[in-house]
Amino acid sequence: MSKTSIVIIAFLLFSCGDNGNKTERPASPRIKKETKIVSPKQNQKLSLGQLISFEFEGRNISIDSVQIELDKDKITYSQPKFEVELSSKKVGSRRIKSTVYFGGKKETHYSKVIVLPTQAPTEYSYEVINTFPHNTGDYTQGLLIADGFLFESTGQNGSSSLFKKSIESGEVLEQTNLADDIFGEGLALLNDQFYHLTYHAEECFVYNKSFEQVNSFSYEGEGWGLTSNNGNLLMTNGSNKIFVRDPSTFTIIDELEAYDVDGKVDAINELEMINGVLYANVYQEDYIVGIDPETGAVIEKIDMTGLLDANETAGVDVLNGIAYDEQNDRIFVTGKLWPKLFEVKFTPKNQVQ
Repeated sequence: MSKTSIVIIAFLLFSCGDNGNKTERPASPRIKKETKIVSPKQNQKLSLGQLISFEFEGRNISIDSVQIELDKDKITYSQPKFEVELSSKKVGSRRIKSTVYFGGKKETHYSKVIVLPTQAPTEYSYEVINTFPHNTGDYTQGLLIADGFLFESTGQNGSSSLFKKSIESGEVLEQTNLADDIFGEGLALLNDQFYHLTYHAEECFVYNKSFEQVNSFSYEGEGWGLTSNNGNLLMTNGSNKIFVRDPSTFTIIDELEAYDVDGKVDAINELEMINGVLYANVYQEDYIVGIDPETGAVIEKIDMTGLLDANETAGVDVLNGIAYDEQNDRIFVTGKLWPKLFEVKFTPKNQVQ
C-alpha cells in the first residue's frame, strides 16, 4: 500500500468517526399561527339540527372578527366565540373554512364536522307474498318494473345484457347485449328512456323502449346503482355517496351522503324509489336501507336474511335488485345468480308474527 493510500484512508476514517463535534442539521421551524380554532374539534359529530359551537383563540393578539364559509354561506362574526346553524338539512360531512382577522392580518383554518341523523332507522323484516322463477345465469345489477314487465340489467364481462322479461315466468321477451369487454351495472327508466350504467367503462348507455341505443354519456369513476326521482337520476359508485344527475347531460347537480346514527353507510348499490323513500341494497349485506332522498339520513333498515333456503344458496351471489310496481303497489327483490324473484312486503319487526 502506498503512502498516498494510507493518507486517504486515514482521512476517511477521521471524517466518518465520532469526533464529538458533529455538525447537526438545523431544525426547520414550523410556522406557528397566531390564532387557533378551539371548537369544533376535527371530525366532531353533531346531530342534525344541532348548532355548531365555534371558539377561536389568539396567541398574544386580539381577534377582531371571524368569517365562516359553510354550506355555500359566508357569515362574519365580531366575536371569537359564537354558534352557527346549518342552512342545509343534509346529513354527512361538512367542510368549514374559517378566516380570522386581527391587527390588519388574517389567518385561515380548515375543519370538518360530521352531521348525523337524530334517530336510529326503523327496523323492518319482510313477508313473502309470491315467488317467481329467475334465471340463475343472470348477475343482477339493475331491476325495475314498467308497463307490467320486468326490466333487468346484468353484469360480468362477456355476459352483460339488458332484458325485458315476463314477471310471472321469467321468460326473456327482448334483449340487448353489451360488448364483451364492458361490465354492465345499474338501470333506470326516465322519460321513456332506459339509462344503463357500466362498472369501469365510465359510460352510461341510453336506450328507447325498443332497446335501440339513442345516446350515451361519459362520467368519472365507477358506476353501481341507478334510479330516478323528481325528474333526475340518482346514481351510486360503491361509496356512501348518492349523486343527483341531470338526465339530459348526466352532469352532477347535487350530492347526498348516506349516514345513520353510527356514521356513514358505505357500499350503497342498487336503488329504487318507493313512495318517497330511496331504497338501496348494501353490497354484500343481507339487508336493504331506506334513505331520505332530501337529507341522506338512513331512516329504515330491512333485514332480508332467509329469503333463499339452504338448498337454493349453492352457487348464488349476494342479494341485489329492488323493483317497485307502482301501478299495483308491489315490491320485488332478487339477487345475483338467484333462482327466484320474490314479491315481498316490508313489515316492522315488532309486527311480524
